[in-house]
Amino acid sequence: MTIPRILKNPLFGFLLLGSVLFLLDSLAGSDRQSIVVSVAQQQRLATLWETQTGSVVTPEQLDSLVENWVEEEVLYREALRLGLDHEDSIVRRRLIQKLGFIAESNSSTTKPDLTLENYYQKNIQNYTLPERYTFEQLYFESEADATVALLSINRGDSSSELGEPSMLNSRYAFRSALEIDTTFGSRFAEKIAGIAADLWQGPFSSGLGFHLIQIITVHPEEVTPLAAIQDRVEMDFQRSQDELAKSEFIRVLADKYSITIEPR
Repeated sequence: MTIPRILKNPLFGFLLLGSVLFLLDSLAGSDRQSIVVSVAQQQRLATLWETQTGSVVTPEQLDSLVENWVEEEVLYREALRLGLDHEDSIVRRRLIQKLGFIAESNSSTTKPDLTLENYYQKNIQNYTLPERYTFEQLYFESEADATVALLSINRGDSSSELGEPSMLNSRYAFRSALEIDTTFGSRFAEKIAGIAADLWQGPFSSGLGFHLIQIITVHPEEVTPLAAIQDRVEMDFQRSQDELAKSEFIRVLADKYSITIEPR
């Protein structure tokens, strides 16, 4: 049997495939749900407009908002129909985020296991100021110059006449070890920890140069009273309740799935 030449033409195959796809799309389109812009949806659009602009929406503006919403809804449904949401990391993260908001909202209806006072006491370390230092420092580019300056101070010379210009302050107050390391470089706080107060000592090297240090006061750890930071504690407490509600929400959902992690 001889196959007609037109059937052998690749263009014919493409045309045939396109016709089939068009037919299937037409059949599917006849079953698509209609788009209804309800009164409630129009009210939501109007409320959103008023929230963002601070003015009452006019009939003309509402018509424009509805038209834009319909256009977005058409694009949204077509994107879902074409499966554009599949394997899309941005869509995945957005959906996870939205469901996470729903999970956290359950915390407002769940009776907390802790009171604010109990939460504060249980997490007291988060509201405790660490040991801090008030001290003076003299900066030198070379260790030898710093050593000579220290000998001069020990002979009774005034420290105010010594030291070289730098971007550093001559005095620092209530600085924690972390803050000291941030200013002078890693592990610098360890070098001055425990040295005697009211005496110039050194030289201590840093990432900037060399320093003579005089500790004025060592301030011990200090718990901040709840009354002084109640707003902060309330925010932390609510955040912890949100996280607990989200974890429980995920646990309940996960129990509905059979989860298998294939070995590597």
